[in-house]
Amino acid sequence: MKRKKLLSILLGVSMMISVTACGNAGQTESAAGSTGGTAAEEAGGQESAGTEQESAGASQTSDPAQVQKITMWSNDQHDQAIIDEKIQQFNETIGKEKGIEVEYTVYGSDYYSTLDVAVSAGEGPDIFKCNKIGNYSEAGYIMPWEEEPGLQPLIDRFAQYNASGYGEFGGKTYGVPIRVTTYGIACNKEIFEKNNLEVPETWDEMRECAKVITDNGGGQTYGYALAMGYGSYNYFYVNLPNAASVGDEYFNHTTGKYNFAGVSGFFGHLQDIIDDGSMFPGFETMDGDTARAQFSAGNIGMIGVMSSDVTTFKNQFPCSFEWEMIPYPARDASDRYKEPVGVSMSYVISSKGKEAGYSDKVAEFLNYLYSDELFVATTEAQVDISILGEEIMSQAATTDMDPNWLRFSDMDYFCIKYPNPDSDLTIEGDTFQDVYNKILSGMVPDVDAALAELDEKYNAALDAAVAEGKVNLDDYIDPDISEKMKWVK
Repeated sequence: MKRKKLLSILLGVSMMISVTACGNAGQTESAAGSTGGTAAEEAGGQESAGTEQESAGASQTSDPAQVQKITMWSNDQHDQAIIDEKIQQFNETIGKEKGIEVEYTVYGSDYYSTLDVAVSAGEGPDIFKCNKIGNYSEAGYIMPWEEEPGLQPLIDRFAQYNASGYGEFGGKTYGVPIRVTTYGIACNKEIFEKNNLEVPETWDEMRECAKVITDNGGGQTYGYALAMGYGSYNYFYVNLPNAASVGDEYFNHTTGKYNFAGVSGFFGHLQDIIDDGSMFPGFETMDGDTARAQFSAGNIGMIGVMSSDVTTFKNQFPCSFEWEMIPYPARDASDRYKEPVGVSMSYVISSKGKEAGYSDKVAEFLNYLYSDELFVATTEAQVDISILGEEIMSQAATTDMDPNWLRFSDMDYFCIKYPNPDSDLTIEGDTFQDVYNKILSGMVPDVDAALAELDEKYNAALDAAVAEGKVNLDDYIDPDISEKMKWVK
């Protein structure tokens, strides 16, 4: 059995520090992504940034006159400013010395279509975020990191955070996870105080809070909001909250089988809020930014949020009131689980660098990109939670950090789970995302029957993928997963 330490990564920060998505390959972040903490030390883990760079390229010193341009693409707009700044510093220091110039480009919603066209034409970037490592590796577009000696320290240091579905494929490393995204619920403290409410710990308490807020809201303020028009809503608003109650999203990592029936109770909870009239109107088509805007305007008492929303509610949708991040409620406050977090997609390397003989310089920059120096910078800027967790947090200046950012960063309340085999399955007809949407839109008369049908469909597709050699179930099973996910307080 392939054993990874992905679930037992705890930060150990002394204060109760609690929660856009770039999730695991082929999935949402993971929440998605981004969807955005963990702790460990591997070979080279305590080296300074400068030492890491030396380890990647000391064997070959380039003539500064022979400058190699390295291109990097991403769709991460939230941390673009700080990454731009650090790349400029690299170009002016290490890059200048080693003959490397990095050009960084961030795309919007057209990122993946632009990337597919460029890569298939042989004109793609040298380094890029990728959501389909399997397809790209089989096509020969990207190279295994094992083929470049300068990348071995990174492979070793991040091995315990990696897995099939994150940065590994076919027993080789094509990337390593760089950050996590954590999740929870934002509560408008002004609304809660006005209505003499305590923050909820269970779904029943949350329903009651939502009803009180709505009843006293005069048709303007509602207790809770879904954003079903948001591409990651099924992960963000259904799978993760459900996991807090039952310990799994919809794939059982103990048995290696899909179990959508375990989500049934959570749909009942959401339906109760809808039936009470406590759900913000138009949730069926509302996108994430619309929901955030309504929350920042004071029209929503509670809303699902991710760690990147700390800066979103300061800059893009500034709140005039104080808000507090709380963990997702549980079915039973005395028996709850940690919420899984979204692991970012890995950076992969184009094969063209190897073919053209400059993969050593790509490795030089990647060692900088994954250095403590850069991780500390994005942590202090409160834009990224490093997958190295407390190892990085302990180096960061936390005095002026937003309390909600600290809560989002506390891995005592979250865990990194094994990825699911979804991306390797061929599903005929409605996917679980489609079915979730229909359930919450009131289009499914028998929820239990619909979820049972999903179980049958997905497990049949899983069996087929195993038989075809596309999925190795050992990559997705951990008999101790329930204990690792138990809530620690």
